[in-house]
Amino acid sequence: MIPYYTRFSLLAFILLILQILVFDNIHLFGFSNPAIYIFIFITYRLDLDQFGFIAIGFFTGLFLDLVTQSPGAHSIAGVSIAFLRSIISRFALGANFNQPNALSTGSLWSNKMVYIFLMILTHQLIFSFILYFNMAHLWVIIKHTVANTFFSFVLITASLTLFQTKK
Repeated sequence: MIPYYTRFSLLAFILLILQILVFDNIHLFGFSNPAIYIFIFITYRLDLDQFGFIAIGFFTGLFLDLVTQSPGAHSIAGVSIAFLRSIISRFALGANFNQPNALSTGSLWSNKMVYIFLMILTHQLIFSFILYFNMAHLWVIIKHTVANTFFSFVLITASLTLFQTKK
């Protein structure tokens, strides 16, 4: 289990640095920033401690909030997605939701895509609502959520297929 946490911590650190240095500076169509760090929440093993995962979500978000000077949006979205992950995994992965590595084995491709999409959509929706925090900006919230979800989904699925282990 220690090698898993070591690899996971290294992956999280690399993704956070990439998010800060590269992806926060990409402004697709002038407003869309893909969130590659959601990869951390998607690939965390489903059979490990839920409290530890929520703490990881909080500290990941807190680190990004401090560096990017956002008003707690990353922290709230990270904790929310960590809390809701078990519900999303049960809905999307079906009977395979309790397998440790449901994304690499045992699940249909369509179920994996639904899981990834719902994780990203939920994160981006919560993030956008907290960032703007005004219903007068509902169109901007929807526009940012859709664009960020689409580009994050493309990047994360490409990353998953690129780094997927061969059977």
